[in-house]
Amino acid sequence: MLGTSFAAQAQVDTVRASTLPGPQLAEKAYNSGLASFNAQSYPAALRSFDQAIAARPDFAAAYTNRAATRYELKEYPQALADYDQALKLEPGNYAGYFGRARAHEAQDHLAEAEQDYSEALKARPDYAPAWYNRGVLRFEKGSYQAARDDFDGAIKADPKLAYAYHDRASAQQKLNNYAAATQDYTQALTLQPDLLPALLNRATTERRTGQLPQALKDYDTYLARKTDNALAFNNRGSARFENKDYAGAIADFSQAVQLDPKYAYAWNNRAAAQLKLEKYADAAADASAAIKLKPDYAEAYLNRGHAREMLRQADEACQDWRKAAELGLTVGNSYAAAAGCAGEAAE
Repeated sequence: MLGTSFAAQAQVDTVRASTLPGPQLAEKAYNSGLASFNAQSYPAALRSFDQAIAARPDFAAAYTNRAATRYELKEYPQALADYDQALKLEPGNYAGYFGRARAHEAQDHLAEAEQDYSEALKARPDYAPAWYNRGVLRFEKGSYQAARDDFDGAIKADPKLAYAYHDRASAQQKLNNYAAATQDYTQALTLQPDLLPALLNRATTERRTGQLPQALKDYDTYLARKTDNALAFNNRGSARFENKDYAGAIADFSQAVQLDPKYAYAWNNRAAAQLKLEKYADAAADASAAIKLKPDYAEAYLNRGHAREMLRQADEACQDWRKAAELGLTVGNSYAAAAGCAGEAAE
C-alpha cells in the first residue's frame, strides 16, 4: 500500500517593491493571493492572482501560484494552462514542473506527469517530493525497480520522509526482497509511529519469511487501533491458520465477512479453517458463499468438494473437484481420481 502524493504549495517568498518592475498593484495582489492560499481561502486567492496577472502579464510566479490555486479548486485544465504559461516565462522552474505534473496526474495523464516530475528533478535534484511522486507513479505501473530507485532518491534528499521508506519497502516486497522490506517498514514506523499501513505490510513480509510470531504481533497491534479493516482480519486469520490456530482463524474470518459480506476470499478461508476443525457442513456453506460471490473461484470449489466428500455427497464432491480443475487448479483431478469419480478429467 502506497503513501500519499505531496501537495503543491504556494511560493512563500514575498515580492518586494524594489525587485518588482511594473505596477505596485501586482505586488499587492500577489502577496494577498499568497496569504489567502496559505489560509486555504482558494476563491479569494484566485481573485488576487487574477488581479496580479492583469496588472503584470509577465508575472511568472503569479501564474504558478494561480495554477496551484486552480489545482486545489480541481480546475485541472486551467491549472495546466497556467503552469504552461509560467514555464514559458520562467523555463526550468522546478516548482512549475512539479505542479504541472500533479495537474497531469489528476487528469490521469500519467506519462506526461512522469515526464514533468523528471524535469523537476533535472532542475532540482534534491527535491524529495518529486522523487517520491515519480516513484509512486512507477510503482503503480509495475516498474518496481525504477520505483525503488526513486524512493532511494527521496530518502537521500529527505532522510526523515516516512512515506518514502514505507513505499520503498512495498517495492522491495514486490521484488521479493523481504528482509529489506521489513527493515524499511520498521524505519517508517520509527519515524511515524501512527503509520498503521506499515504495520499491516510489515506483517505480510514477516509471514512470507516464516516469522509468524512477529507477524501476529503486528496484526494484533494494528487491529487494536483499527477495527474496521476486513483485509486486516482476513490476513491475521491466515496467519493464525498457518500457526494452526484454527479457532482463532475462524474468529478473524468471521469478523472479516461481518465487515464485508462480499469478501469472497474471507468466506473461502473460513471454509478451509472449518475443514480443519471437521465442521464440514459449515465449510460447505462458506465455500458456497464464496462461489456465489466469485463463480470462477477454483479454491472454493476444491474446498467445497472436500466438505461434500466428508458429508457423503460423493457426486457433488466430484463435480466440485472437476470444476476446480477446469478453472486451472489441476489438483482437483487428483482428488477426483482418488475418490473414483466417473467422467473425464478436465484438461
